[in-house]
Amino acid sequence: MIRREFIATLAGACAAAALPPARAAAPYPSRQVRVVVPFTAGGGTDVVARAIAMGLSESMGQSFFVDNKPGASTLIGSELVAKAAPDGYTLLVASVPHATNPWMMKSMPFDTAKAFAPIGLAVQSPFIMVASSTSSIQSFDDALAAARSKRLSFASTGSGTADHLSMELLALQSGVTMTHVPYKGTGPALADLMGGHVDLMFANVVAAAPLVKSGKLRALAASTARRSPSLPEVRTVAEATGKPFDVSAWTGVLAPAGTDAAIVERLSTEVRKALQTRATREALTVNGAEPVGSTPVEFQAFIAREMKTWGEIIAKAGITPS
Repeated sequence: MIRREFIATLAGACAAAALPPARAAAPYPSRQVRVVVPFTAGGGTDVVARAIAMGLSESMGQSFFVDNKPGASTLIGSELVAKAAPDGYTLLVASVPHATNPWMMKSMPFDTAKAFAPIGLAVQSPFIMVASSTSSIQSFDDALAAARSKRLSFASTGSGTADHLSMELLALQSGVTMTHVPYKGTGPALADLMGGHVDLMFANVVAAAPLVKSGKLRALAASTARRSPSLPEVRTVAEATGKPFDVSAWTGVLAPAGTDAAIVERLSTEVRKALQTRATREALTVNGAEPVGSTPVEFQAFIAREMKTWGEIIAKAGITPS
């Protein structure tokens, strides 16, 4: 009996020795990474995403490619990422609608607070109220005067976006009513604004500043408490009205919930590194975006604050979910 057991054990050991060695898990990232932007190409979020993707591609040795998936107030692109495999190979570059959509939509295809793993806050930047350079509206005061005498229209990158809600907040403070015209992204919205099809827009400074400097748009006011470094001659809404007004755009990176914590931390570290490189900083700051960088925990707390703040603004403006 003992001899038979010894032979069986020896045979098993020989068979195990004949097997090929187990392969170690491939280090992350071992293939290209998809970076989903829920807006059309050319807007502020897209510009930031491409700068970050380029930095990550260089530092991590794999391609991080931007995939624009606009529509439904960013829900098309966001849902794609929320339901993607939590392996670090599909990321979302989110902005203010990430925090406002839960208040603007009767039903959501995912739970914003639970469907994502925050990686880091990347940048913040002001919105600039702009009109076409051919418009009769020459200043912020002209805009309010025109809004009081007739119904003006304003463009946005979608219902519930920060540019939409910034104008709604201004209209509420000023006692005027304007017609909202939503678009799928900054590019088409600004095209119609320059073409005279809409009157005004609060546009992300990243997209607006080049057009202001080239003379295609006229800057009327900045949305933040302090003036934009890229357009320092443009006064703020608060300066113009004498009332508190401080709204900024922000852009951050998220992964699907359940993504390995080590991958999230690695990406967060690399995003912060990318934001500090000369090339990335120049690409962002040249038009007014301010690199921030944060840890996943800090970004999670930031999103929670944004959801609370925008929920209060939406309630005050009397905007009902659609």
